[in-house]
Amino acid sequence: METRLMKKQMTAAYQYSYVRLVLNYYTLLETVAEETLQSQQMTAYLKRLNGLIGGYISGNEVTDDLLLLRKDMTHEVEVLTSYADCFQIFEYILNRTERKFVPSDKTSAGDDAFLKRLLEFITETSDSAVMNGRIKQVIGQLPVRLTKQKFYSLLMEGLSIYLGSPRENLRDIMYTLRTESMVSLPEGMETGHKDLYEILQQFKRMDYRDMTFEGYEEASAKLSYASQVLTDESGYYVMLQDVINDLCVLLFAQPDAVIDINEEDFYRSVISGILDKLNQEDFTVTEEEFLDQLTELEGRQEVYYERYLKVEILNENEQSPVDPDYIRSMNVDRLLSGSSFAELITPKEGEETLHEEESAVVDKPYLDQEMEAYIQELDELFAGAPKPVVRAVMAKVLSDLPVYFNSIDEIQEYMRGSFGSCLDQAEKETCMELLEELMDYENKLV
Repeated sequence: METRLMKKQMTAAYQYSYVRLVLNYYTLLETVAEETLQSQQMTAYLKRLNGLIGGYISGNEVTDDLLLLRKDMTHEVEVLTSYADCFQIFEYILNRTERKFVPSDKTSAGDDAFLKRLLEFITETSDSAVMNGRIKQVIGQLPVRLTKQKFYSLLMEGLSIYLGSPRENLRDIMYTLRTESMVSLPEGMETGHKDLYEILQQFKRMDYRDMTFEGYEEASAKLSYASQVLTDESGYYVMLQDVINDLCVLLFAQPDAVIDINEEDFYRSVISGILDKLNQEDFTVTEEEFLDQLTELEGRQEVYYERYLKVEILNENEQSPVDPDYIRSMNVDRLLSGSSFAELITPKEGEETLHEEESAVVDKPYLDQEMEAYIQELDELFAGAPKPVVRAVMAKVLSDLPVYFNSIDEIQEYMRGSFGSCLDQAEKETCMELLEELMDYENKLV
């Protein structure tokens, strides 16, 4: 890369990330001061991070350990996301069980009238992306009464859109389908999450057909508890990851960054003050304690980020993927992209391998191979699962697929068949209520 361009990019990124690190680290201190960490694992991650920040301030080499912590944090959030995906399956089931115990005072206008409203909701927008999004949302809430053969046929229709596209695109959707349908879960889900793991196993074994009102209430309470734990822990790990990302940018940008020594000393002094508080577990944090220092940072973040955006960053593939400057530049760009868990670039073995991977596209044999493997995994899941779980998984998978309808008439026919084949009146009423809520919410956004 051009030396001048590199210095401009890295200087702006360095200054911006130093300000972000101070602000994000202070926010983390406030959060820890206000809330008791829920697990020893959360505390252990915080201590690892504090140790690395202390090492960086002292001038020690911490890059490898920091990247390992970032990898561990990414895995932790993958585990929490998998739990959330699993519990969504069982939330789908409990939603459709509720009406058996809690009668609704709403009266239905009838299937035909409701379907007319639903179709109007889908087609009232001229934006094809919005329309497709609404179709997928509706599909995810409709009653499911499909044979496995019909379900697999719809699955193939949805995935056939990837024929001729890069294989990476198909791999991405297959990863989503596998994780959200519970056929592929990350290792170590029980580690550090024993209570969530036990609840998940209970839901998998639950008798939904003969569920009592007491059983329903107990299951709902467990689902609410799991949801709160996932929300709290995910938010905490995202905060940790943001601090980690800021420190990663400093490490990547430091060799080329130009910064006033007094400015850097100021940032380090604030970070050291926060670190001392966390290490001493002194959580008597008052706003006034850091007020003057934080006030001095006002406006800097915006100014430095604007400088960063003005630098013309190289697009990926414009330079050799084995060039270390290219790798640092693109990694800094990814870390500042706004995606806390963006995958970082590692040196590739050679241009030829990269070119072959990029030029590979999805053909019929490759799609059939992927489908066959996924169907086998679904068959294994369905073989030991209660029917409500099978239906919930089918609904989730169908809502994740690209829209596979060729016309509005096909959509209408699918919705009509879905309601017509559902003989469980309580489930049908619940689906209608959920779709009513969806339409009301979407209309408020317009």
